[in-house]
Amino acid sequence: MEILARMKTILSILWKVLSTTRVVIANIFFLVMVIILLGVFFTDTEESLRQNSVLLVNPAGTLVEQRSAPEAAEALLKKMGRETARADETKTQDVIDAIRKAATDPKILALVIDSRDLQGCDTTKILDIGKAILDFKETGKPVLAHSMVYTQGQYLLSSYADTISVNPLGGVLITGFGMYQTYFKGLLDKTRINFHVFRVGDYKTAVEPFVRESMSEEAREAGREWLNGLWQAYLDEASKNRGVSPSDIVSYVENIDTRLAATGGDAARLAVNAQLVDEIKTSTQFDQLLAGKTGKRIEDLHRVGFQDYLAMSPSAEPSGKEVIGIIRARGAILPGKQPENRTGSESIAELFQKARQDPTILAVVLRLDSPGGSAAASEEIHHEIARTQEAGKPVVVSMGSVAASGAYWIASGANRIVAAPTTLTGSIGIFAAFPTFEDTAMNLGITTDGIGTTGLADLGNPLRPLSAQSERAIGQLLRFGYDLFINRVASGRRLPAAEVESSAQGRVFLGREAHGRKLIDQLGNLDDALRTAASLAGLTVVNSKELRREPSPHEKILQAFFSSAQVLFTQQSPAVSRLLNMVETQAQVLESFADPNHIYARSMECEGSLF
Repeated sequence: MEILARMKTILSILWKVLSTTRVVIANIFFLVMVIILLGVFFTDTEESLRQNSVLLVNPAGTLVEQRSAPEAAEALLKKMGRETARADETKTQDVIDAIRKAATDPKILALVIDSRDLQGCDTTKILDIGKAILDFKETGKPVLAHSMVYTQGQYLLSSYADTISVNPLGGVLITGFGMYQTYFKGLLDKTRINFHVFRVGDYKTAVEPFVRESMSEEAREAGREWLNGLWQAYLDEASKNRGVSPSDIVSYVENIDTRLAATGGDAARLAVNAQLVDEIKTSTQFDQLLAGKTGKRIEDLHRVGFQDYLAMSPSAEPSGKEVIGIIRARGAILPGKQPENRTGSESIAELFQKARQDPTILAVVLRLDSPGGSAAASEEIHHEIARTQEAGKPVVVSMGSVAASGAYWIASGANRIVAAPTTLTGSIGIFAAFPTFEDTAMNLGITTDGIGTTGLADLGNPLRPLSAQSERAIGQLLRFGYDLFINRVASGRRLPAAEVESSAQGRVFLGREAHGRKLIDQLGNLDDALRTAASLAGLTVVNSKELRREPSPHEKILQAFFSSAQVLFTQQSPAVSRLLNMVETQAQVLESFADPNHIYARSMECEGSLF
């Protein structure tokens, strides 16, 4: 009895310890949440810009049309003096807005391009930023760039500087563009998963990763054409900025090994010899160079990042009562409501509804940066464009880096389509894809049997094979969807269906060729689209405001908390970050096949394949 009493006492104490620990952990979690929310909603982050400031153009992560979620907690920790993790996305328009403001700001003496944390090479977005930098240079203020190493995208952005310097142990790494997809046929064969694929369009190669182990000749032909065009655009811009010929840059890339041997492996000296950079300087020497260019002492200069600069000088509300509404659609097109990095049919529909109900909005510019997605969701957004036009408000589509397949389906309904010369668009085609696991299950000793009232009763059961009748029916559905796609384009572009068909079959085009094929109306950027929309609405002054989905209170709390967790606990090298981004991209591609009808207008070759 005494032993039992002691055990009971011990267990009672243990239970109290566990209970107390649980309460303490819960209270700590609650306290963290309260601190975060207080910081998010009540912390005063206003700072004034000091004299003799230098604008730091320091984009981090990938350039995007719209960030996935606000990084309120990151701003809070910065205010508290904590070191924050690098952002994984930078909104391109934020960079452009900061540069434009700085051009006329007497407190900003110069612009420094610090591209070290920029990932990838989104040529279209970098060209848009570059245009703003060129306008900045017209003011006579100096623009300088400095880095340890310049990767391809980092170098294109930095090429707009008056002076480029590199660290003595650095260099310039330009590789050209490539399209390398991951193929799953071998895995599907080994696991005996039957992936059923249907497509309309000889060049609709989005499904190839599931049915092939390598790239088809059609994919090679189409990919080579637009890759070469994109590479030429890169060469033309970088060489023009640096005063060299495109062939000089090509020679630098193609003979990098022998040229490095000639300099004894000194990549920085090689970059100077090739006139890709101007000088070799340490960080301290670069500070001295910057001081000399501005005529100020080093200690008198104050660097301010573009995000902080925007926070110090928030945008004023449009002075006029009549504006152009901007709706941004980023990422795969999916049904329903989706977060900022997806184009949800309901999410976009709500924004169009806001535009129709707002009497101050006379026209809408839909900024598309999407490889396509659900055919049904694309048709729903296409319908929202028509409803907005019926309400007397013209719609202009501005294409970003990519607006292909389902995104082009959407765009075809606009009054005007504006695309950059380097935009990837077209891909007019459609496909269906879904797996069944009857052979996989049988291999594991699992079988299925039963009865149904019709031959279609087992349709949708992943452990049942797809019947010939179902295959024929899906083929007919796909043909109907493809014909509807062609008709939507023919009607919207006022072209004969036969002419649209000649540009269809799933082929991808750069904006310049799409213009020649009458798939778009003009070459230009978002500013050009806004001017076009203003003209259609009868406005002489271009004022605009962005329409953005308001996150729910629940989403705000989750965004704040998980943002803080990332800031506090996530520190990773650029190489690891890039690998994780590659894995995430592949996961998102698979995850985004969420159309209940399994019918897609999507161009997978346009996403996550450029390095």
